[in-house]
Amino acid sequence: MLGRPHKDRLLFDLASTREELLGEVRRIKPEDYDWAPADGMKSFHEMIGEMITMELLSVSLLAKGVEISWSATSEQVEKEAADVASAIAVLERTRAETLAYLDTCTEDTLETPIHLPESWHGYFDTPDVEPEEIVRWIVRHEYYHMGQIITYLWMKGDNPYKRND
Repeated sequence: MLGRPHKDRLLFDLASTREELLGEVRRIKPEDYDWAPADGMKSFHEMIGEMITMELLSVSLLAKGVEISWSATSEQVEKEAADVASAIAVLERTRAETLAYLDTCTEDTLETPIHLPESWHGYFDTPDVEPEEIVRWIVRHEYYHMGQIITYLWMKGDNPYKRND
């Protein structure tokens, strides 16, 4: 392989995206945690819960080869991440599981396709995918929702271009 190993790139992306996400999550006021801009839109709480749930499902599939239930996992996560401080703790605990999985990986592990359960075929255009692609999916999914969180905060008056931090 030429260039940096997949693991190094994944670790960098996971760390930098998570650092930025936590900075935004810490800006959410407790009274706004269950707020959404309009009916049918997810609240901060629901978006953070979805990020955690997707990461837990992904790592379970990668580390154990087990497909866990979205609904049961999501329900548990929403309870555990009931407020901003709890959400941060669950985000950190979940990321530790992802990093523990990556710690066991070799380049060959990350590059050797695994077969996806049929329910995952909608996320990827193939039934077989390399584990590194699933880890990149975790990062892309988190980054997508972070953009929503930034937008929601802006709607609540927290202009990211006028911050002093």
